[in-house]
Amino acid sequence: MTFEALLSRFDAVRPTGSGYSAKCPVHEDRVSSLSISRGQEDRALIHCHAGCPLGDILLDRDLTLADLFADATDPVPAPVLTSASSTETQTYEYHDLSGTLLHQVLKGAGKQFRQRHPTPDGWVWKASGRRVPYRWPELVGQDEVFICEGEKDVDCLFDHGLVATCNLGGASKWRAEETAALLDLHPARVYVIPDNDTPGRKHGDSVVEQLTASGLTATLVSLPGLPAHGDASDWFAAGGTAESLRALAADPETVLPPAVETVDLDMLTAPQEFTREGEDAYRLDYPTLGVSFAVAHLHRHHDDLKCELTVNTTLPHARTVNGTLLWTATNLSAARTRAGLAKGLAARSGEAKWDWLGALEILSVRVARAEAEGSSEIRPLADYDLPTDDPAWTIVGLPILKAHPTILFGDGASGKSMLALFIAGTIARDVPVLFCDFEFEAEAHRDRLQRLFGTGMPRDLHYVRCAQPLVNEVGRLQRWILEHECRFCIIDSVAFSVHGPPESAEVAAGFFRSLRSLNVGSLSIAHTTKGENSEQKPFGSTFFSNGARSVWHVKRNDDEGAGSSTVELALSHRKSNTGQRLSTRGIKLGFTGSMTTVAPFDLAGSADLATTLPIWQRVKSLVSTRPMSLADLASELDAKPQSIARIVRRMELFSRDADDRICLAAATLTASSPPETDEGRF
Repeated sequence: MTFEALLSRFDAVRPTGSGYSAKCPVHEDRVSSLSISRGQEDRALIHCHAGCPLGDILLDRDLTLADLFADATDPVPAPVLTSASSTETQTYEYHDLSGTLLHQVLKGAGKQFRQRHPTPDGWVWKASGRRVPYRWPELVGQDEVFICEGEKDVDCLFDHGLVATCNLGGASKWRAEETAALLDLHPARVYVIPDNDTPGRKHGDSVVEQLTASGLTATLVSLPGLPAHGDASDWFAAGGTAESLRALAADPETVLPPAVETVDLDMLTAPQEFTREGEDAYRLDYPTLGVSFAVAHLHRHHDDLKCELTVNTTLPHARTVNGTLLWTATNLSAARTRAGLAKGLAARSGEAKWDWLGALEILSVRVARAEAEGSSEIRPLADYDLPTDDPAWTIVGLPILKAHPTILFGDGASGKSMLALFIAGTIARDVPVLFCDFEFEAEAHRDRLQRLFGTGMPRDLHYVRCAQPLVNEVGRLQRWILEHECRFCIIDSVAFSVHGPPESAEVAAGFFRSLRSLNVGSLSIAHTTKGENSEQKPFGSTFFSNGARSVWHVKRNDDEGAGSSTVELALSHRKSNTGQRLSTRGIKLGFTGSMTTVAPFDLAGSADLATTLPIWQRVKSLVSTRPMSLADLASELDAKPQSIARIVRRMELFSRDADDRICLAAATLTASSPPETDEGRF
């Protein structure tokens, strides 16, 4: 669209120093708060200084984003309207009476249509501007002409020996130019065949009315036995013939009323299905109308209820993109915004008389009430069931909570992602798992998976590469989790998945709200913070640690030499909301040929990582082979003798021999496992 044509769509347009001003069509604009100017590559820039969304402005003016760019030409026609299932394109050509090509209509998969016309420089992607009937030259000298709703039906009638035509653009698009073109040919009889739906009948009645007013003899011919939304092509495919069609047209007694499906056109009373699809997602369906409203990323902004709104439809003459009539960010709390959206939906749906504003009012009210009620009922806590499932999976000695968020954090290149992939693959042998990758790539993870599991790679480990923050990705992740019954997910990593600075408390809260809406247990990978106590909490806001129910720190053995075939890790439990903090674990990654192994190991045997153990564990390791004096232990551990003596007195794990040396108690030597903690802290 040219810049001048774009300006003509707005009211009160006046030149300014940097472009033009106009009245915004979305809100009650008394001061011309809309700015329109030229940007780079001759793109039109539109901005409402009152804050109205661009999508709402374009909808109100019946414009698309493509209209913001100046008309472009293609020296070589490019493939259009392709889909994953089909790349076939049907082309219909409109000519004038001399046979000159005026424009083409290209139909692709899913009833998608585009128009283009030739120029000396190539194709311009819109109609030529001159309206003529389809196959106009072939109507010359004909006494009998049938008018259908689309080019496909016209070609079908010609295939059966009948002369037919239609207008550009389908239902409700017959104009005075098409009437004048037929009037110049003076056909004796014109028969109009409507599609079997409400828009088709309205279109047929309108064409008959216009032709009759011009002096032509026009008759509406309704085809019996058509299914809902059926057309002339369907009728011939079901056994109709040219002779039977002529009989229907010639004898008014045989012309039956169209079998239009019964539909309640009042969107306030039509059957509705309202569902909550997540903590910030809702859906309102009109099954009999073929219309659905989907709300995603719902959130409060001050006093307004804002969201991402998608309207899908199967209406045959709606102008959609793969079935989507509207996609926009909007404010459900703003009456003027809803009115602007309704106006745009009426213009693009082909059903201008439907109460679109009423549907938006229903959606807004039901969403607001659902948010006020909350996602779960309120009842006495004692009435809830106790958990019946084992609360955690234990993988190489590491407990992973099944139903709550866990964070695993550490320095870069400390083996976190490899360990997370091993945990995910192991859990996937029990339940389906979704691995959400925000920082790496599928090929690298696929190679790691094969090294970890060989030919026994789990089939229920699903992978997705996420390019947007979690708050934006959560909608499609929810759908996948529900469809594939996933019970656990991995987030790798937190810093790349948040929608703002990780230091922000609001960003951390938004991360956990999104994670909670997935309704599965999770393991999130995070990095260390800067400065002192970097090994105590993950990088960013303290709410990342507060929001997780279990937090583990990963430390890699810094004494490993270059090219070492093993990586030793110490995992220290920094936080637990579901029980006692657990003792530090050791995990060793082994790299041999094409395989990677993961196994527990005794941290006490690692000179570097042994310091991550509490003193009691280090004492236990030293005296497990031979008794040692208090002085020897203090020297070996670089600890105060009083501290070691206090531990020995407090814990039944230890005892003293006849020489007052510290050793393991007799009961400990036969025990199957040591106590988990010496701290008893939560």
